[in-house]
Amino acid sequence: MMSMRQGRRGVSEVVATLALVAITLAAMAIYVQAFNTYFAGETGLLTGIFRMGAEQNYERLSIIYLFQNDTQLEDARLYISVYNYGARSATIVKVVIDTSTLEYTPSMVRTGEMAVLKLNQTVSLNTVHVISIITERNNVVSTQFRL
Repeated sequence: MMSMRQGRRGVSEVVATLALVAITLAAMAIYVQAFNTYFAGETGLLTGIFRMGAEQNYERLSIIYLFQNDTQLEDARLYISVYNYGARSATIVKVVIDTSTLEYTPSMVRTGEMAVLKLNQTVSLNTVHVISIITERNNVVSTQFRL
């Protein structure tokens, strides 16, 4: 009886090793397939983000001059000269003075051209203000000014 117990063993080391390698390879294949599928779905989103960033780089605006007509007039306005020296036309969608967003109808500034923005807004004289122009591509051009 004693010899019978000694001769009997479980699964051999070779078979156990092969089973372990097969299970590991199968798990790795499943992981790699899931990884590829996940990033194939995200590629469109990532490409869109990088393309949008590249488009932002082509849009270059500069605030050239600010003027305000007489504040005593009924139609007192603030005029802003904006020049586009970038490779893409820019559409201005928001104008912010200090901390208030002004009502503004979007307007396009073509490449190599200057546009004058007419705002139904006046600012106090001899005070430093900050103006920010925000474009459709979310570029922000800001400057400080005093009238």
